[in-house]
Amino acid sequence: MKFNWGTGIALFYGAFVLAMVGIVIASRSHDPGLMQKDYYNLDLNYQERLEKKQNTAGLKDLPQVHFLAPSQTVLVQFPKEMNIASGNAKFYRPSTTGDDFTVKIDQSGTFDIPTAKLASGIWYVELDWEAGGKKYYWETSVFITNA
Repeated sequence: MKFNWGTGIALFYGAFVLAMVGIVIASRSHDPGLMQKDYYNLDLNYQERLEKKQNTAGLKDLPQVHFLAPSQTVLVQFPKEMNIASGNAKFYRPSTTGDDFTVKIDQSGTFDIPTAKLASGIWYVELDWEAGGKKYYWETSVFITNA
């Protein structure tokens, strides 16, 4: 068989098609690992979240989120003068799936979350609460190390 430029072009296009099919198959099996599973709903309610963030920016003191290594807990503490009516604290890790959890915020404004069963690493915390007739939203991260 004689190898001429027509054969070379045919082999090139054939290899290109096979490479594209391989890339499509590989990309279909890849999980993009979205940080938020309900990102569409979050986008629809963007203005509401923006107003909550603006309310939080107007606070004198922000909530505090700390990992306490001796007791293996995460301490979430709101300012003393804030009378919390209701709210949620969502903990999630983008690097893993199925570890996310939500905790209800009670009126005391301080609560501990045991970390013995949580994976070590960075955890993102979203605090969404209502106090004094206003709604607030604040995001932070905490690094958890379990021995």
